[in-house]
Amino acid sequence: MIFKRLNYQTLQSLRLQGYNILLTIAGAEDENPIYFPMKLESLNSEQAKVDRTKENIVQGQKILILDEAIQRSLNNDLNGVIQLDH
Repeated sequence: MIFKRLNYQTLQSLRLQGYNILLTIAGAEDENPIYFPMKLESLNSEQAKVDRTKENIVQGQKILILDEAIQRSLNNDLNGVIQLDH
């Protein structure tokens, strides 16, 4: 496993590889969550429009839309690392 900082360059690289969401099982109080990149085939730009100040929470898991995470990374508004399998 490889861990990379959650930053603009890493997020752009994930986007180029076809990933479009980041998922974590961390609680809201976790200051350095571990995110897992995922690909959702049915995600389109209209569905990806979410409130930029909050993460979506689904069944206890936080989900970040990758495009939004890239925008937030420009403002240094994200903390955490991304776990990659390779």
